[in-house]
Amino acid sequence: AQSPEARTRIARETLEIYAPIAQRLGMNLMKAELQDLGFRAMHPWRHAVLARRIRTQPVVRREALAKIEAQLAQRLSKEGFQCRLFISVKAPCSIYTKLRAEGKTFAQVSDVFGFRLVVPTQPECYLALGVLHQLYKPVPGRFKDFIAIPKANGYQSLHTTLVSPLGTPVEFQIRTEPMHAVAESGIA
Repeated sequence: AQSPEARTRIARETLEIYAPIAQRLGMNLMKAELQDLGFRAMHPWRHAVLARRIRTQPVVRREALAKIEAQLAQRLSKEGFQCRLFISVKAPCSIYTKLRAEGKTFAQVSDVFGFRLVVPTQPECYLALGVLHQLYKPVPGRFKDFIAIPKANGYQSLHTTLVSPLGTPVEFQIRTEPMHAVAESGIA
């Protein structure tokens, strides 16, 4: 309904003002939606190309993710963890920003897919981290403890990057249900 100039202005405003405000408030679902809509309006061709590349990841990589998911579920169950495990996918806008900032190609971006592990209690976050580090080799310098030192917007989670069975790095986030709720919807 808007002219191309108005759409571009609104998209730029969304990307530069409203998405960062949502991020500051810890409203990651809202931030991701605003970024996706703004990026799609400003760069429709780039958005389409990246979205297609994400959807058509090699079968080998998807099989590796399924294998990792099965191994983790089995190992965590064996250790007595009651948890939710799911695969997260990076949005086209986030990938594009990373490609530009780091001067990489799409094939060089290692964290298009990652795993999120939601456990009942904070101590179990650290226990689950130990299980993950026993199962796969951690990548040096790629561990962040946002539980002990939360971000300014209240975000709490453990982040670690591990070497997958294919030899590629895979990012993991470990958090509790309340931490997950804050991460997705914000502190309010």
